Amino acid sequence: MFACLYQPPAPDQPAASPLLAAVAQAFSPRYERRCDDAVAIDVSGLARLVGAPRVIGEELRRAATARGARVHVALAATQTTALVVALARPGVTVVDPGGEAEALAPIPIGMLARIAERAGSAPPASAPGGHGAGGTSAAAGMAVFKAWGIRTLGELAALPAADLAARLGSRGLAWQALARGDDIRPLVPEAPEERFESTLELDWPIEGLDPLSFVLTRLLEPLSTRLERRDRGAAVLHVALRLATRRPAEGEPHEVHARRLPLPSPVRDVRTLRTLALLDLESHPPGAPIDAVTVVIDPTPGRVLQHTLFARAVPTPDQLSTLLARLGALMGQDRIGAPATVDSYRPGAVAMEPFATDHDPASRPPTPPRPVLEPAAPVLSFSVRRCRRPVPARVTVEAERPVRVTTDRRGFAGGGVVGCAGPWRTSGYWWAGTSGAGARASDRWNRDDWDVALADGVVYRIFRDRETDGWFIDGIVD
Repeated sequence: MFACLYQPPAPDQPAASPLLAAVAQAFSPRYERRCDDAVAIDVSGLARLVGAPRVIGEELRRAATARGARVHVALAATQTTALVVALARPGVTVVDPGGEAEALAPIPIGMLARIAERAGSAPPASAPGGHGAGGTSAAAGMAVFKAWGIRTLGELAALPAADLAARLGSRGLAWQALARGDDIRPLVPEAPEERFESTLELDWPIEGLDPLSFVLTRLLEPLSTRLERRDRGAAVLHVALRLATRRPAEGEPHEVHARRLPLPSPVRDVRTLRTLALLDLESHPPGAPIDAVTVVIDPTPGRVLQHTLFARAVPTPDQLSTLLARLGALMGQDRIGAPATVDSYRPGAVAMEPFATDHDPASRPPTPPRPVLEPAAPVLSFSVRRCRRPVPARVTVEAERPVRVTTDRRGFAGGGVVGCAGPWRTSGYWWAGTSGAGARASDRWNRDDWDVALADGVVYRIFRDRETDGWFIDGIVD
């Protein structure tokens, strides 16, 4: 048995969506919102608690009236029949099992567009139209039915299904199923928002990561079980450690050491989550003993991995996440990651971004189209192999141009300059270290760049630091 509540639009009534959901939740955990003004409820089993279907309908109407709303209530053996009758008739209506066709037959055909929208069968705007459909919307289908002389749902239900499908396709069959009161899809209950949080008050304060490891395991095990039952994974792990410093005054909060760990992929393995939390706390330890631990998980849909028979197995995201966390604890979070460009003209400027093990093709920026080159046009390209640190050099200058480059570094051959281009003068961050501009003094530069070709055919990119008047080799041009 299904019940449907429909709240007609009225200026003096409260918002329908939260009100109807509250009424439905008070009677059954299995309910589904149909648009903002209708809700379908599975009331099977309420006969022992409430009474006959008529009594259930009256109780539903009374509960809605107590919240200040006037609703239509219908009960039937199918949710579609209950929805159609609730939209068409005010008050409380009960349709006996087997009487669905008789109850829906006199309802005007114009009601079908509203029914299709709330039943979840309205065709998309891009769906191809059937033969004689005159369009793709439900309103266009209703116009076709009226042109055929069909005025009620009973007349539509009596049409031959094969002939209807030949003219309107699968949409016509879906509309006929609604006219007959057949369910075209099951009830999908609303899933309440679930909070994955666990807290443990300690009998005495603890220090160090070893005792904290046991506490985290105890908190994460039930959370992992709940995540697995809901087919969810942890997207972000929050760890809050209450510190046992001084006793705060009445009304003041305790001092809390909070850490937030964004995870590159959904994880619900207890050992992985515990290891990631401990490695992060190793890099950012609390400043006092701990007397309470709280773990909060932001859930996300679980991952589905499809392995192939011929491709080599790759490390799982859990293993990669643990490896990155260990590297971060060993070297520092700002020293590992993926290189990213920086909006700066500073030579060698680069930033580090966290690695992501999951890549969503839809979230990637579109690849720009490759330029079309004329077949006869020659294409000249080169690259510069930059030195990790600029190599000190000795440069002889004549007429303000370099004529000879030498260095003591092995692997770099010096010699006379047979051709050069430059200088290209650049500078930046000259304001660093003055008045809170946000730049570091180490980011400041002021230099003249040159490209020089030596007698042995090697092309260097060199520069002169204008502040120290020193010369350096910045890279080799390939």
